[in-house]
Amino acid sequence: MEEKQTHEDESLDQIVKITKKKRKPQEPGVIYLSRIPALMNVKTIKDIFGQYGEIGKVFLQPNEKAANTKRGRIFTEGWIEFLDKKIAKRVATNLNNTLIGGKKRSRWHDEIWNIKYLHRFKWAHLNERLAYEKAVHKQRLRTEIAQVKRVANYHIQNAERGKKMKAIEDRKRKQGKSFEEDEKEGDYEITQRETEEETMAKKRKLDSVVETSKGGRKKKEGLNKKSFFARTSLIKSIFSGGHDDDDED
Repeated sequence: MEEKQTHEDESLDQIVKITKKKRKPQEPGVIYLSRIPALMNVKTIKDIFGQYGEIGKVFLQPNEKAANTKRGRIFTEGWIEFLDKKIAKRVATNLNNTLIGGKKRSRWHDEIWNIKYLHRFKWAHLNERLAYEKAVHKQRLRTEIAQVKRVANYHIQNAERGKKMKAIEDRKRKQGKSFEEDEKEGDYEITQRETEEETMAKKRKLDSVVETSKGGRKKKEGLNKKSFFARTSLIKSIFSGGHDDDDED
């Protein structure tokens, strides 16, 4: 009889061990709060949601635009991690669009929860998102600072230029010259860029001038040749006494 009892106890222990091995480990689940009531902080969130299940991590996004009050910081959105995703799903389904409730004197008694369960969302994803938003925020700050520096440098250069112009004006006045006349003398004439039609017309005009100059040069060369032959014949007739070489022969 005792041997039978011990055998049954051993079989029960084996069943318990097998069931423990087959039981899957709990997977955490994350719920998202799209709105955090005013002056609600991490401690109050843990106290409220901790009664439904074991909570792992909580993160509330601070509102950077709103000023912090003496009572506490103001948050815009939040994420809550439950160690069991089944509990997280149950909480999101049952508490979404319901009153927070609690004590009637509580400032959040008539507030409404806006909760959503994030499927396949891990806490590491939130860390990546926060790191990305932080980097984007830093880049935006660097861009704004660079823009402010450019504007400041522009105003500084204008101020220095104004001081130089004033010093020149004072010096000219001491010399008995008017600053306005010097400015008029130093003005630059700004011409408008030529159009395509104007450029082609100038080119055609230049080609015609070149052609006429070539024709005039040819006529001039012909006249020069004629005058050269006339001069040589005149000189030849003078020294030959009016007779050609053929007549002498």
